[in-house]
Amino acid sequence: MPAFGRVFLALALLLLPAELARATAIEDANAAVVAARSGKYDEAIELFTRAINSDELSLTGRAQAYAYRGIAKATSGDYEGAQQDLNFAVALDSDYNADAYAYRGYFALVQGDAAKGAADLAKSAGLKIWAYNAIWLHLARLRAGVSDNDVVSLKNNAATIEVARGADGSPGLSRWPGPVIKFLLGQMKPEEMTAAAEQGDPQRLAERVCDADFYLAQYRVAHNDSAAAKPLFERAAEKCPFASFERMGATAELMRLK
Repeated sequence: MPAFGRVFLALALLLLPAELARATAIEDANAAVVAARSGKYDEAIELFTRAINSDELSLTGRAQAYAYRGIAKATSGDYEGAQQDLNFAVALDSDYNADAYAYRGYFALVQGDAAKGAADLAKSAGLKIWAYNAIWLHLARLRAGVSDNDVVSLKNNAATIEVARGADGSPGLSRWPGPVIKFLLGQMKPEEMTAAAEQGDPQRLAERVCDADFYLAQYRVAHNDSAAAKPLFERAAEKCPFASFERMGATAELMRLK
């Protein structure tokens, strides 16, 4: 699950290099991430705002803070504010653009504009590939009815991810969320993917189970099976970690499925 920065695409700490910001802005931004992880979204938004308004962040740091504040706003239900912040993150045109485009594209996807999401996610993938933007791009294209057979197709992105070895030498797709990618490629059955989510670091179990529910639900929606998707979204909205993209996404999807 991505965290605010998912990689845990829910919230990873905003670890800005020292040269990107002065200490106070870094402290505020990291405190904001901690608050979001605890479900204290209003506090997180206030802290991100203070960091942004301090004029102490570099261009890249400011783009990151805008993006994370946008996700925090979306998680708290302020979708208009989230859109504005994600637009700011992209407009800054910084070294953070691969992430900024990915997050804005993901937000469009869960808001029901899969075509717009696919366009942003393709731009993200053209700059940098990681497991979650590869998953999001494929799902956005699937839901939008857009062909997925170009250089940033899931098949090609999976090959890029596979060669990225872990510290133990393991291939990329053997590590979570690799099983989600294998499922989307037709290389795993749904029950095999969910079983894979139960394996690995017990401290990350909730994140993996959250992913399995959410991305299987996305797949069901893409195949016009909202009835099967809804209970999976409901479980993700309830059980996913507070700062996760999946919790925010599941909540947004449920609002549209009512």
